[in-house]
Amino acid sequence: MDLTQQSTFLKNTSTSFQQIKQEFQSRQFINEENDLDLTHATDEEFVELFFSLKVLRKSLSPHTIRSYNQDMRTILTFFYEQKIPLKEIGFMEVKLFNKVMTEKYANRSAARKLEFFKRLLEFGHQTHFYATLYTTWIEKPTIAKGHYSDKKEEQKNRTEFRELSEREAKVIVQGLERVVRSTKYQRQYQMRNRLIGQLLYLSGLRSSELLSLNWGSFREDRRGNVIADVIGKGKKERTIPIFQEVKESLMDYRQSFDESTTFHPFDTTPLFYRIKDYYRTGQKERLSYTTLYRAVKSAVYYVQANPSISPHWFRHSFITNSLANDVPLAVVKQVVGHSSIATTNVYLEKLQEESVYDAFKQSGYR
Repeated sequence: MDLTQQSTFLKNTSTSFQQIKQEFQSRQFINEENDLDLTHATDEEFVELFFSLKVLRKSLSPHTIRSYNQDMRTILTFFYEQKIPLKEIGFMEVKLFNKVMTEKYANRSAARKLEFFKRLLEFGHQTHFYATLYTTWIEKPTIAKGHYSDKKEEQKNRTEFRELSEREAKVIVQGLERVVRSTKYQRQYQMRNRLIGQLLYLSGLRSSELLSLNWGSFREDRRGNVIADVIGKGKKERTIPIFQEVKESLMDYRQSFDESTTFHPFDTTPLFYRIKDYYRTGQKERLSYTTLYRAVKSAVYYVQANPSISPHWFRHSFITNSLANDVPLAVVKQVVGHSSIATTNVYLEKLQEESVYDAFKQSGYR
């Protein structure tokens, strides 16, 4: 079953209210109180309706939906391997799942999976699939404040931050160009990888935001500066500055394909796409996160950097470097798309900790 596929009777927007109601009633999902009642639903029907009614939203990004799919697969795989139907989940099963997730995954991943499991159990109780609310027995692991690595082997070392120094970032960006193995369309791949690296490091974009960029996302403001319109989490729009170094790479990238460097605001073709397939079919298929992740990992391996580094580390680095260079907190929040300034302030607190240490060191105090 495709977990992201809505129920057939909910997917058709032209379906009338009466048709939907009749479909629910025919499947015995409406009780005498006219409430949604999944007492007699199968596991498959329960999961299908959970996604349709509680998970899938137009504002969700493909990356978020992919994460929810992975979390749902984790739940289904775990209980089916234990030969425990979802319908038969109880106190002991919840505690067992909680224990295994906490032991198997890093804190952030475990907390996310347990939060998703909690939503599933809440939906089950609301719809009478479960007679008891089992969420009270879920205990999510504590996540260290900030952007620390939370891998099990590194939890004792809170100085392990998921960010890069300026030198590390530049070396990896250079490595992205050098790891291109294809001799065919080599310049195009190199220009693409350079632009990807610079956008990650010098814009603070999330991976999903970078991959969703179109040529039409870029434009000039009234003073001639290049800016980009980005669609972030929850489909929230924001504008980010494109620095001169990135602009030059953007133009080089376009020119490598003999494409116009004139900005066209309504051009919805992807900025990053599968180059080999483009030359074969003429179609620009948007680059996947898997390809981006592998490219960054290849560069990290090539320059012998920390193997834990992922694309998201560049975002942390951009935020910290911006604040270290006295960019106002509110401006950084706006550029990176944080929903709360408290999130941005975590980075500032880390810098303030360093400044306290430096102040004592410079004073000669031991």
